Amino acid sequence: MLARLLRFAFPLVFLAVLLGVYRLVGRGGGHSQPTFERRQPWPIDPQRQPDPRIVSDEQLFAVLDRLRPPSEWTNTNVLLHALRLWGPQADFGDPRVPNGDQLRQFFLDDAIFRQLAGDSAPSLYRIDAETGHVHVRDWTPDDPDRTSASYHLNDILATLAEIGTSLDTPLLTRDGDTTVGRLLASAMGQLHFRQHEFEWSAISYARYVYPESGWRNDYGQRVTAAGVVSELVGAPLAYGPCNGLHRLEAMVVLLGADEKLAQAGSEGGRRFQEELRAPMLQQLQRVVVLLESAQHEKGFWTRSWPAGKEASRDTTAILSDRILVTGHHLEWLALAPAELEVSPNMVRDAAQWAVQAMREVDDETLLEGYGPFSHAARALCLLRSKDPYETWRDYKGQL
Repeated sequence: MLARLLRFAFPLVFLAVLLGVYRLVGRGGGHSQPTFERRQPWPIDPQRQPDPRIVSDEQLFAVLDRLRPPSEWTNTNVLLHALRLWGPQADFGDPRVPNGDQLRQFFLDDAIFRQLAGDSAPSLYRIDAETGHVHVRDWTPDDPDRTSASYHLNDILATLAEIGTSLDTPLLTRDGDTTVGRLLASAMGQLHFRQHEFEWSAISYARYVYPESGWRNDYGQRVTAAGVVSELVGAPLAYGPCNGLHRLEAMVVLLGADEKLAQAGSEGGRRFQEELRAPMLQQLQRVVVLLESAQHEKGFWTRSWPAGKEASRDTTAILSDRILVTGHHLEWLALAPAELEVSPNMVRDAAQWAVQAMREVDDETLLEGYGPFSHAARALCLLRSKDPYETWRDYKGQL
């Protein structure tokens, strides 16, 4: 009798164990998950000497003064760009203008989110009761609540990393309290190499996770640093949002993280990662050569920049496209590795065009294009190795 029971019970027990293993692997559980031993993101700094000829202090102040956060509610994307530009320490001395801490807490505390977005706005985050994954409410064109949604996949996480947010920072949602670390774990669990808008996932990986590599994602696929590099380098130049320019930023951020790793004296250091650095450096140098020939005589670039010389004759691009492309290019060029050969004249001409464009544009156009304009302003500050808020505050104090 016992033998018969065991004979029937064994297949059921085996099946239960098999299903448990499948669920564990499918969710990237157990030892396959990254450990996130480093709780602070890598700070990525410019590697080149700042050149005052690129943009003057007066020009920086004039540009920054026009890009203070808007006093009225617009959308989540504008506030995220404002946080990215100004940082959490900013205080403009005007109760109508969100300060840096409010901007930061908008993305960390549902109570502050509702203060700015309105009580009727759906929650920005949802916690899966079964898996514990933290999901961000994404933007869709037909969503009546799209103004309070996230515009790009993992752009919130990448921005939190950029402003130095610890993984232990509380994330207070309507579904309960969690941490930024749990948000990162969810994003890395869902990271795969056919992911739409892969760029911010790669930037989040570079700042928070690198050099950890080789875990299983929620789909049972192995995620490696080499795979991240291959996806960044292998895509067509203009592929992805913002004309493919966030992939270039992701590459310089990953290269910067590798530089930080070497400076920290980690075993192997940068030389250990040479096989990862080389393809990114080659791709970026190829882009620099294209930009030198694609630059318009006035200094800007357009969305047709991958065409090289032919793009320099593009006179059809509207201002918003010119500032979007020029600002994004200046931004990654400001963080480019020192070994990249970049013409100072090319950068100076682009920066001076951007300064003039941002000083002359009308207020309505500036607000409508706040995101791209803020990228350009941040790029100008990076090129001078200056903090935007400190630069604005100190110059204003002299007036």
